[in-house]
Amino acid sequence: MNLLKTDHIQRATNVAQRLFEEQMLVITPKDSMLHKFNAVGTFIWQFLERSHSVEEIVQGVQKHFDTNDEEAVSQDVITFIEKLCEKGLVSLKSE
Repeated sequence: MNLLKTDHIQRATNVAQRLFEEQMLVITPKDSMLHKFNAVGTFIWQFLERSHSVEEIVQGVQKHFDTNDEEAVSQDVITFIEKLCEKGLVSLKSE
């Protein structure tokens, strides 16, 4: 999968989720597996309450976690989003 910075990401609507002790717990609908997100994953998941572009997500993570390393943040965000896509937790809309 080749994500572009302009691609928009949206959370799936049929996902069970719960914030527990500052970590997001999400269950994939296909296999009922529980996934526990770290602080960055939790932030991204909550940020995706509305559809955002990959670039907007990267900027949000940089601002929230006060880092200027755009390249590293971009790679981490893209890897995380790709995994969410594979599990059916988010959908991708190319612009």
